[in-house]
Amino acid sequence: MDFKVLIAESAIADLKEIVEFVAQDDSDAAIRLGNKLVAHALSLATLPQRFAFHDQKRGIRKMPLPPFLIFYTCDEARGVVNILHFWHGARRSPRF
Repeated sequence: MDFKVLIAESAIADLKEIVEFVAQDDSDAAIRLGNKLVAHALSLATLPQRFAFHDQKRGIRKMPLPPFLIFYTCDEARGVVNILHFWHGARRSPRF
């Protein structure tokens, strides 16, 4: 079963910040990175449970894409994956 992947406003804001930061040095690299992060997030349509929990109590998982992490939840009953944040691994974890 494929899941529908939804990207939250918070994740879009994170992605924009990451791409703008990289674009200061190399706009082509920034576009490639942004596309790579989105493609990996969309790959969660298949087997989103394959990644470890960041916070099991709240159902938040994390997908590593070094040096980045993609934080998300998976609602199996509705067949929906919610992308919460795109995050650089060197930063403190985001607030949920």
